[in-house]
Amino acid sequence: MTPTPETGTPAGEPDGTAPNDPEPVGRPVEGLTVGFVPGVMPGKWFDRWDERFSRTTPLSRFPLESDAGLEALAQERAHMVLARPDHEPDLLDRDRFHSVSLYEEHMVVILPIDHVLTLFDEVPLEELAGEFMLQEPESIPEWATVSHATRAESSRPLPQMRDTADAVELVAAGLGLLIVPMSIARHHHRKDLTYRPVQGFAARTVALVWPREPDRAEEDEAILQEFVGVARGRKSSSSRSATAHREPTEKASNARRPAPVRGQPGRASSASNRGKATSPKNRATKSRRAPTRGKKR
Repeated sequence: MTPTPETGTPAGEPDGTAPNDPEPVGRPVEGLTVGFVPGVMPGKWFDRWDERFSRTTPLSRFPLESDAGLEALAQERAHMVLARPDHEPDLLDRDRFHSVSLYEEHMVVILPIDHVLTLFDEVPLEELAGEFMLQEPESIPEWATVSHATRAESSRPLPQMRDTADAVELVAAGLGLLIVPMSIARHHHRKDLTYRPVQGFAARTVALVWPREPDRAEEDEAILQEFVGVARGRKSSSSRSATAHREPTEKASNARRPAPVRGQPGRASSASNRGKATSPKNRATKSRRAPTRGKKR
């Protein structure tokens, strides 16, 4: 939820400057690169990938600036990105991208700890109609609707901001408020700020997005689909590559054979006879019949 466009800083650049001509990533099968925007916490998915595929396909983590998922894919600096399509609508272009929704985030308002709205556990959307928001109204259409009359009476230009961090600084200075997903509020946590959920806001989706390439090699597509499975919670036993390439084991082949008869010395070899010979019921029946044998009628 950035007030102004942000430029990404590539991983591994200690001076914080982006190269003029970023080098694109290679084929996924040679090593998978996944970008992720602030607030998204993909650690558990990355750990699962490392456990299953690190030897064959190493994973590179690529932290992105907010709303930089589209740029990372367009510049081929990542094979896939974890992003918020609501913030980057072009990622929803089905002709260009595949997209898998992973989870939803609740929207909150960031405000100073002494703000009157902190009296609410959840702030009604109407209570924010008269507040100045440090972001474009189009980025938060729910608020834009309820604040239309107020903004028409007194328009106020947005201050200069490079990114969400700058907007958070201005909230702390008392210049306005900011509505963002909860994970963003936690990412920019400060002791002099807090946040409250906002009633009347639709949840925002976090999605895994990657380009459509009809001529992509099958082995590259398989790698991408494996990460989709990891992000969606697919177990390693149901891994696509594992099931496709698993060789039949001796145990599996033995499972299709009849179970061997394992008789004990001095006992009948068949399971049915062995059960009759050792059954207490059978022994009791024989003992009861013994006295009557040989009697004449």
